[in-house]
Amino acid sequence: MMRPPPPVPAPSRIGMREIVAFGAGDMGFNIIWGLMLSYLAYFYTEICLFPPRMVGFMLMAARAASLVTDPAVGLWIDRRPAGRQALPLLRAGIVPFMVLVVLTFVPLPRGWSMVARGVCAGVGYMGLCVAYGVVNTAYGVMTSLITAAPGMRLRLATSRMVGATLGGFAISVMTLPAVDWLGHGDRRAGFAVFMVGVACVTGGLLWLPARFCHERVSTGHDAARLRAPVRTLVTVLLANRDWRRLTGAMLLTMLGSTFLFGALVYDVRYVLGEKDYVAGWLLGMISFMVLAGCCLSLPLAMRLGPGRVMRGGTMAAGVVLLVAYGLPVRLEVTGGLLALFGVCVGLCNPACFTLLAHCLDRDGMEGDVRTVGLAWALNSTASKMAFDIGGSLLAGVLAAFGLVSGGGVQSAQAQAGIHMGFLLVPALLYLLAGGVVLRDCASQNPVAAVNSTASPPPT
Repeated sequence: MMRPPPPVPAPSRIGMREIVAFGAGDMGFNIIWGLMLSYLAYFYTEICLFPPRMVGFMLMAARAASLVTDPAVGLWIDRRPAGRQALPLLRAGIVPFMVLVVLTFVPLPRGWSMVARGVCAGVGYMGLCVAYGVVNTAYGVMTSLITAAPGMRLRLATSRMVGATLGGFAISVMTLPAVDWLGHGDRRAGFAVFMVGVACVTGGLLWLPARFCHERVSTGHDAARLRAPVRTLVTVLLANRDWRRLTGAMLLTMLGSTFLFGALVYDVRYVLGEKDYVAGWLLGMISFMVLAGCCLSLPLAMRLGPGRVMRGGTMAAGVVLLVAYGLPVRLEVTGGLLALFGVCVGLCNPACFTLLAHCLDRDGMEGDVRTVGLAWALNSTASKMAFDIGGSLLAGVLAAFGLVSGGGVQSAQAQAGIHMGFLLVPALLYLLAGGVVLRDCASQNPVAAVNSTASPPPT
């Protein structure tokens, strides 16, 4: 049996250019993720004039497709030879991803029937979800492949979270004003022009890690990994206790964030009694505070270890939301505590991705087979599931408490349900993640591991 060819040599030193390029990738991904979360349903109902039920079916069908393709991509990456596992897929997927971004947000001719337009739009969005999953999984795996040094991984994760926060903030505040300006009041034309620009910017941002980042770390013995059956890869991954804990914690915190951000505008309007645009101000403030927390995460994790920072930040976020729920309902009180919540989330994010990469190196692995591709793919899938499940549960909570769609004033019972979904439910989910799921996380990540300057394992 022929041995696979040796990996192409890569530069050993990781400079600031590579760190910044890696962060630029997540900026690009979060521009598209923010568009899909905040504006896709609005685009389908208000611009394309699709019925809400049709939109709901389209979104769920597209997500179901990506839940199948993401793990397949992860397994494909694990079958690739060392040095060429993720980067070829990332580079090959950029142009199709850009094309599908444009096609998803271009309004179809109104002369077509509703069914024909719905089918075309649904297929386009399904293609975008699949393309997003392919390139995003390849990008996520790079956290494990660029370096094995925990301290450098922490810097890469911090750069990634800074880029993600900036990308999400930019697209949330500029989309509708830019659409109106480019379309001169015609949002159909404005969206078409705007999305061409967005696709070009996103493609350029993704090109940076594809061009300047390098794979240096082997994920186990190539011969063992390439011939291992899928069942073995899955078994090896599920035996990794630390990966299970981190993925479970991320699922719970994503679920909590979906409740919080989904109920924010309702709480601002019906509980706080403020105008809708105040919710946008609060979202922008939270984004800036997340960015501040990301900047603080690096020195704290270098000193205390990423495990302590992640568990402490997760617990603190839950406590802050619980305090906010118990205090009188006032804009300045809620706004101040949401700012503190943003700092806590920012502290957690870089530490979380550092731990995720670190736990895939050795813990729970057997037979020298490591499954970083499948691990990152399933972690991404869990996050997507949390958004979908959280949105459905929030809608159920609001309906159960009697929310009236389009109502100018809500009943006291509906207001109680809104406030509970906005603060209490996320608080409990964050506390569950930090206090139960991550209870052993701090002890497994000593400061010495983070400050280690040991060379990465040979490729």
